[in-house]
Amino acid sequence: MQQRQSWIYALPALPLALPTMVLFIYLPTLYVEEFGLSLALVGTLLMLARVSDLVIDPWVGRLNDNLSTTQQRQLMLIGAALCGVGLFWLTRPISGWSASSLLLSLSILYFGWTLVQIPYLALLPGLSTDSRERTQIASLREGMGVIGLLFSAAFPVFLINGGSSTLEALRQLSDLSILLVALTLGLLLTKLHWPERITPSSNARWLSLWRNRPARVLMFAWFSNGLANGIPAVLFPLYITEVLKLDEAARANYILIYFICAILSLPLWWLASQRISRKRLWQVAMLIALICFLPASLLGPSDANLFMLICMLTGAMLGADLALPQALQADVCDWHRFRFKRDQSASLFAIWNVFTKLALAFAALVAFGLLDLSGFDQDTNQVGQLALIYAFLPCVLKLLAILMMEKFALSETQHAQIIARIDRREDV
Repeated sequence: MQQRQSWIYALPALPLALPTMVLFIYLPTLYVEEFGLSLALVGTLLMLARVSDLVIDPWVGRLNDNLSTTQQRQLMLIGAALCGVGLFWLTRPISGWSASSLLLSLSILYFGWTLVQIPYLALLPGLSTDSRERTQIASLREGMGVIGLLFSAAFPVFLINGGSSTLEALRQLSDLSILLVALTLGLLLTKLHWPERITPSSNARWLSLWRNRPARVLMFAWFSNGLANGIPAVLFPLYITEVLKLDEAARANYILIYFICAILSLPLWWLASQRISRKRLWQVAMLIALICFLPASLLGPSDANLFMLICMLTGAMLGADLALPQALQADVCDWHRFRFKRDQSASLFAIWNVFTKLALAFAALVAFGLLDLSGFDQDTNQVGQLALIYAFLPCVLKLLAILMMEKFALSETQHAQIIARIDRREDV
């Protein structure tokens, strides 16, 4: 695949990642501190907004498996418009209706995001059949996403240090996101050489997705690791201010360092994947992240520098989370196409999307729910339970993901053999 085409494919990941900070790190705490909602209510609303994805994402995936490329592009345009409406409303809730605004705007944003993201992710298997090249393309796409995250971390820092409130900074970030999504998505829809669509099988069944053992193993490991990443994300602002006793500006500075290390590590993970199995490499990265993050459950106000080191090391491990599983997902789509003689890549990516969203939604519900049950109070100095939920629980979940991946049996050699067999079958 030409480098220019790889860049055209990867670029939209940057603006699509910009609202991530708003949704998963700043937003929960913002609606608690700025709009007076309780921790439990915010966690519940975030979970409810995700419930519809259990039906919508698989439906959109199956729909995309049966659409022409022209129809897919039209669906992505509709999704982008809905994203803009939802994001604008999310940072400008109706006065006196903060809870309703949060739920409805998130639901609209998530639906639009699904219409854009599923066909976008499902393009990867068709762009290249080579595992190494897929890892490179996925790394480039996720690298653009991390740059988006990095910018969304730096942008509030710049504005807050300039005197703006967190709410004002997030509103400007959301407006910029809407503009950049429109520009890069237009480039993707008009300049990318979209892969030729394979005529879908009329007898495609959901049961075949469940019978795909490599996909099933990868999905559950992906969910457990996503939950492990999501719990610290939603509790991060509280951890910085309540455990480390740092100010609001410090929140953004630590996030900035974390994502700088993630993006710098991406080329290293790609190089390592040329010599080491991507499955094993991801397991090693999760294990290192676990070991490095566990001490965060024991830190206090005098340990800010140690926490900075933890952010740097775990940020570097995030690079593996971003690139390696994405390439494995594309390989699993080929396994499915070979085993069941039908292309259901969009449906598979849709289900992975569901698992990603559920992990982040459960992260908010579990994190804030456990805090409420533990009796955590921001007006007291009893922050031990916050530190344990923030750091110890995610390490347990990381360990589960590592153990789950032991059952993932699709190697790079097996994938190359599958591609060769598919090519011979289609040439007949």
